[in-house]
Amino acid sequence: MIRCPRCNSTEIYPAAGGYEGYYYRCKKCGYAGALIIEYDDDEAPEEEIELQKEYQNEMHEYDTRRRPLLWAALILLIITAVFFILYW
Repeated sequence: MIRCPRCNSTEIYPAAGGYEGYYYRCKKCGYAGALIIEYDDDEAPEEEIELQKEYQNEMHEYDTRRRPLLWAALILLIITAVFFILYW
């Protein structure tokens, strides 16, 4: 059973491949890469599930910290565009 290294989903499929290996994509989180996790049975070990939860929490925290910076950059871009339109 192959799984996504980011979200531990089984909804991963080979997007390209051939002689040197495969390039995989995950339908759930959008991961794209050659690295996958392969288990002998259908269930992932408990440790792996806990690591995936920690990763998802870290990504959520990162997104919440990044969001105000994106808004500030967007506002600065709008102010700059208005300035150049009015005073150019």
